Amino acid sequence: MVDVGAEHGVHVWTCLQGTGISPEMLRAGAVVGGAQELAVAANLVAAVGHAPGVGLAVGERLSLRAYGVWGFALLTCPTVRSAVEFGLRYLPLTYAMTGLSLRVCADEANLIVEDDPDSPAGLRRFLVEREIAVTVGILRTILDESPPSMRVELRLSPTSVDYERALGAPVTFDAPHSAIITDSAVLDLPLPQADSLTTTVCERACRSLLLEHCSPCVAQHVRTIIAEGVTDSGLIAARLHLSPRTLRRHLAVEGTSLRHLVDETRRLKAIELMTLHKLSVEQVALRLGYGDAAAFIRAFRRWTGTTPAAYAGGHRAVSAEV
Repeated sequence: MVDVGAEHGVHVWTCLQGTGISPEMLRAGAVVGGAQELAVAANLVAAVGHAPGVGLAVGERLSLRAYGVWGFALLTCPTVRSAVEFGLRYLPLTYAMTGLSLRVCADEANLIVEDDPDSPAGLRRFLVEREIAVTVGILRTILDESPPSMRVELRLSPTSVDYERALGAPVTFDAPHSAIITDSAVLDLPLPQADSLTTTVCERACRSLLLEHCSPCVAQHVRTIIAEGVTDSGLIAARLHLSPRTLRRHLAVEGTSLRHLVDETRRLKAIELMTLHKLSVEQVALRLGYGDAAAFIRAFRRWTGTTPAAYAGGHRAVSAEV
């Protein structure tokens, strides 16, 4: 992004302003967080006046080599389908700031770039452009050519930028979604550098990296923040220096979700308030932020299969027996 900014006359410090990143850190290969990367993107887009095509220019520079073991694994998968499935499975290891999904409908395969509703509106064109350009480049690299019958649909309005030249494929604008589309038969094409042993080794490495990058402490940090009364995904992500989408991915890798953690934390707090502090249902509902006791009762029944009164009564009975 800094290099593309320089080509547009944007100074490096303008791109890095307010991000906590210095040019020296970039040269030293420092780890950059998702929130910092979004901040650089926002600075770049603002500096070039939200000009279309900047995302394409950035995406074209991200070759498969830039993705380390994840990129090498895609090269060695047996087919396009297995490479796409592998890539999606370990997507948190990439630079992707949008979601990606594969949808096969009849004779067509759609690799969809999902708009992130949590991303700033001014960045959405940039992010979609970037992921489309990156993904097209990856498909060309693993196949040694452009996928047969490939075309691109964009949920963007047309501009003076020649998207077809940049992407090397027909482009349709104002589409219902942004996607790379090919015949579904392309998914079963063999890859020229397939090597099952290397894929296995790479997957083991990717799994270790994913566990390292998305360690269970993320969920624990989220629990701590929720216990303070913060349940908004944007606020929690900001506290952890992540984008909301990245936070969701990390929690998914750990086998949980923000809603599950909120419910878990509220359930434990509710039980503590009822059994240890002997608060009434109305008092617990107020403490946990529910609009009324009825809403809390419904939530408690969903968590435990019983009502707060029945649960507290059972607890008192057990305590009396002891």
